[in-house]
Amino acid sequence: MLFAERRVDTRPARIHLREDRGHGAHPVPPPHDHEEPEAARKFRRIERKATHGPLRPATRGLSAPYAEKNDPRSTPLPKLSRIWWTPLAFVIATLLLLLVMPLFVEHRVERLRDRLQNGSEHGRLLLNDLEAAFASQMLVGPPQGPADTTAIATQGHVFRDEAELRETMARVSPEASTRFGELYTLIRLWYTRHRTFGRDSTVVAEAREIFQVAESLDQYLSAESNAQRDAVRRIERFNLFSAVVLAPIALFAVVVVIRSGSRTVAFANAAEQGRQQVLRAAEARASLLRGVTHDVKNPLGAAAGYAQLLGEGIAGELTQQQLEMVARIRRLVDQSVGTVADLLELARADSGGLQLEYARAELGTLAKEVVDDHRAAARERQIALDFAGPPTPIVTDPRRVRQVLGNLLSNAIKYTPPGGTVHVGIVHDETRKTRLRVGVRVQDNGPGIPAQMRARIFDEFFRVSPSDSAVGGTGLGLAISQKIAHLLGGEVTFQPADPHGAVFTLWLDGSAPRDTNSSKG
Repeated sequence: MLFAERRVDTRPARIHLREDRGHGAHPVPPPHDHEEPEAARKFRRIERKATHGPLRPATRGLSAPYAEKNDPRSTPLPKLSRIWWTPLAFVIATLLLLLVMPLFVEHRVERLRDRLQNGSEHGRLLLNDLEAAFASQMLVGPPQGPADTTAIATQGHVFRDEAELRETMARVSPEASTRFGELYTLIRLWYTRHRTFGRDSTVVAEAREIFQVAESLDQYLSAESNAQRDAVRRIERFNLFSAVVLAPIALFAVVVVIRSGSRTVAFANAAEQGRQQVLRAAEARASLLRGVTHDVKNPLGAAAGYAQLLGEGIAGELTQQQLEMVARIRRLVDQSVGTVADLLELARADSGGLQLEYARAELGTLAKEVVDDHRAAARERQIALDFAGPPTPIVTDPRRVRQVLGNLLSNAIKYTPPGGTVHVGIVHDETRKTRLRVGVRVQDNGPGIPAQMRARIFDEFFRVSPSDSAVGGTGLGLAISQKIAHLLGGEVTFQPADPHGAVFTLWLDGSAPRDTNSSKG
């Protein structure tokens, strides 16, 4: 037989009692007469880490402050401030200011210079020309007929200057247009009086008034020109001042960028170090769990085999009470083996060691098979278990889907009181338009999960009621199921049932075709 070929030390363990004053007898482990097994050393290291925290690197011969200072785990990593965006915003604002300010100054100066050259300055030139043309008109007089060509040419010159000066004054300001309107009225009135009365004293006086109004307009245009020149000089000084101010700001922005870059590099290095540490820790845990599984699972299997031999009466007939004790031993050993298997499965999921073998399957058939496997457990707890769902073809890993559904259904049966109901069905996600999702929903009418605990139900080793000895488990089933679901391209979701109970749904990608011969590890 399998168990007869294994060499197992069946000698009873030697327990020595020691009398301690005030404490009674305490068991003392037997003296070591052989080398400590590897599994025991690993468990001792785990216990020491759990009791005293993670071990520090060896610092033999170094003082405590020096060892703490040179311990890489004691070096604080840089923390990301809540206003981490401030340097970047400052740099962007400085660059925008450097870009916009010269454009604004150039645009403003161009407008002022255009008003100066094509407005007041050009107006003064036209006004001087108009005065000269009008003075010539006074000398030759208004035209007396078609043969008076000199007077006609001089009058045309005056009228052309008037028209061009009117357009120029409109560009300068409304006040300039008003002043020109007064001058234009006086010139027209002079022409009318001169034709009627000739060169009398009134006409001469009106001519003097015309020159006075023109001189007043010229002074106004000169003041406008000086004001515009002052504005141009102010803007140019502002441009120079802004360049002097923005240059140090630009240098400071360069310093900020360099400092931000160094901090970004520090964060990237810290993130990479953290990632490497997580990978090493995951690999170390997986390696440790593999070793522990090998060193613990095999003796537990041997113990289960010997318990089975005792129950079958190989070593002699047993009483009913002894048979019940052997059965209890087998259940406890099987539970321990299951816990070790769960730990190993969790370690494989964390380290990417789970193998996925995709194949074409029918989701309804897979779910019904899992339901049929758990009917005996549900019947033993007096729980009604039913299934309903249409045929749903899918490409997935059937073995892993059964594993996840088995965890969900086992939890539903464990936490549903006798007389309750567990329903399993096929559902489709109608809310997503770009990606089709199908799922298997497991709903029970048990006590449900308190609201304050729902955020942690997929954490490792978390149980809703750890103090309830009637419900066994290690708190690993949902964590393993969620990791497997993610590897399958889906997820496990929870929502409370109405009026009480829990609804867990395994969602899978029902649209993406896969190569049925592919595997993922």
